[in-house]
Amino acid sequence: MPKTNLEVVTSRRPGELNEAQQRRLAVTCQYIDKLLSSIEHALHSASSPSPFPRYIVDITPAQTRVLEDHIRRIRSQLLRALDWQHLKPEPAQIPATRAVTTDLAFVDIAIEELRPSYMRGSGAVPNDAVEELNGVVHELRTLVQGMDRYVRQELGVNLESRLRKLETTGYDVALLRLIEELVTRHGLVEFRARIESLAMRLEDNNLEVALFGRVSSGKSSLLNALLSTNVLPVGINPITAVPTKLFYGPTLRAAVAFGTGREEEVTIEELSKLVTEQGNPGNLRNVVRAVVEVPSPRLKQGIVLVDTPGLGSLARRGAAETLAYLPSCDLALLLIDAGTSLNDEDIGTLRLLYEGGIPAIVLLSKADLLASGDLHEATHYTQQQLRTELGLDMAVHAVSSLPDRAVLLDHFFERELLPRFTQARALRNGSIARKIGALKDAVVAALTAILDQTRRRGQATPTDVHDLEEQLRRITGEVGEQRSILSHAFFRLAEMPQAILSEAAESAVTWVEEQKNAHLTALQLSEWLHESVWKAMAKSVEETRAVCQRAIFTLQTVAQEMDRTDVPSPDEIEGLLRDVPRFELAALPESINLTGWAILGRRVLRYIVRSSLDGSIGALLKQELHLYGQALSQWGEQFASKIVLLVNSYSNAYRTQLHRLAGTSNDIVDAPQLERDLSVLKSWTADEGAEMSNVIERGA
Repeated sequence: MPKTNLEVVTSRRPGELNEAQQRRLAVTCQYIDKLLSSIEHALHSASSPSPFPRYIVDITPAQTRVLEDHIRRIRSQLLRALDWQHLKPEPAQIPATRAVTTDLAFVDIAIEELRPSYMRGSGAVPNDAVEELNGVVHELRTLVQGMDRYVRQELGVNLESRLRKLETTGYDVALLRLIEELVTRHGLVEFRARIESLAMRLEDNNLEVALFGRVSSGKSSLLNALLSTNVLPVGINPITAVPTKLFYGPTLRAAVAFGTGREEEVTIEELSKLVTEQGNPGNLRNVVRAVVEVPSPRLKQGIVLVDTPGLGSLARRGAAETLAYLPSCDLALLLIDAGTSLNDEDIGTLRLLYEGGIPAIVLLSKADLLASGDLHEATHYTQQQLRTELGLDMAVHAVSSLPDRAVLLDHFFERELLPRFTQARALRNGSIARKIGALKDAVVAALTAILDQTRRRGQATPTDVHDLEEQLRRITGEVGEQRSILSHAFFRLAEMPQAILSEAAESAVTWVEEQKNAHLTALQLSEWLHESVWKAMAKSVEETRAVCQRAIFTLQTVAQEMDRTDVPSPDEIEGLLRDVPRFELAALPESINLTGWAILGRRVLRYIVRSSLDGSIGALLKQELHLYGQALSQWGEQFASKIVLLVNSYSNAYRTQLHRLAGTSNDIVDAPQLERDLSVLKSWTADEGAEMSNVIERGA
């Protein structure tokens, strides 16, 4: 057999060439075909939209057709020559998607080398050009990544087919599918990210209910009773950094995610060891999330229960310091032991939930411990406390995890939770409908701009177009850099144990001077250490929040200038900033008695406290800061990806429309079809949705 890409018949026939000669014939035919493809590329360069043409077009269209006829004849003759030797071309071996993704990887490398840090090899980059150069890099990278994502994902799971499956949920989905058809037909790729985002929102129709409560308030027992399962460990304090989400699933299964990004399916027994203080003290295994699928009918409608370990002392520090630690939930349940009353931690948690826009219900757990009269009095007293402390009239319900008091839990689920689920779903659908309506208006504007573009060609570019595009480029660069900025900041945090100790010692000495108290308890010292870690982490998060808010404001300003109604909301940033991993020490430092040392001055006191902390907790602090840095890095990577997608899904659409307004777009326009599609989209109504969809399909 010849070692070529062609198959041969090995039996000798009259007039047949030997193996080496056949190989030469085959390779020559392949080479000739490659040269013919190069000729075709030169012939078609006149119609190429490339801004970097290689050839001067000096061949007319009529001459091109004649030359193409010659090429077809030559290729036909090549096949006959191969057939003479009983050779035939072998089927292609390389998938087109592999070639595309490989080339895109090299394109991405080339874009990366435009960064200011690489460009300095060609000379110092002016300071006033750094931001926009970063913007250029991230603009290009976003487009390339969008193309790569489409090749890797949407070619396998078509967006249009996903929308067809969702269409039975209402006419708004039919409108979204119509928009997707028009976006695909007219090459409006800048809208695909927004369409996919809305499709994901429609596919995820869950209601997340998070449970908060003090240690031993009965959260795990209550969840087990609610779902008729024993999946959650009872009687052991959960680790603060490991929230556990319970979804519906046909079989009982669990999985955990680690700070390194690795995810692993585990048994229920292994889960207990990973999410409890006893099995994983101080979260040394660096678990950041646990998910359990439970075959419970009460979860089948889309309710997701989140077992949070509680905010603890964080709740007393104020919203500014702890808001990011709240989960992204739709409803919060605060459990209070029926035998106790609201304390500062409970009040702080409710205040945080209220300021974070999360509705809450207070549950008096272990209601079986009280007689009916005492239980009524406890419920009434708790409601009075809520009015006094927070000025809120909140629902308070008594519940119990014991089987003989199951009626209390059943009553709460049927009368309170399910109606709120229905209401939340309606509110969410209304929000999605408004977003789809805004997207429709944006696509109408884009199609109108394409039609108007031919009349604008040759006219002067509007004076504000370049300014608006510059604003978009700057925020694209700023937001795009957040991934590396957060990564570097969190990496540095892992190397800061000495700075953390010094900060905690400074807080301790200040407290001693203010309170005139020389006794520092282990709990106080732990609080100051945690606060120091939070300050080191929060600075980076706050700076990122400021960048993101500035980006949203810029997008809103540009949209207003362009008379667009599709704009992002600042609330979307706060939602993405939730679920920041929390830091917890596995052990308390030793208490310190400074009696008699105060006369030596502040510097000596600070040195004593710092040395004591270093000796009792320094090694553990270094280890846990390293694990915490890994968990933060994973969170930062996920957050950066989401915020980049959010900002770019709007900025790309704005930028493309600016190009059309300026007459710099290379869109190939099928004007009659576009006018028909534009008319259909403008006249869309829910009652006519099905008919309009048929019209658009007939026009395809």
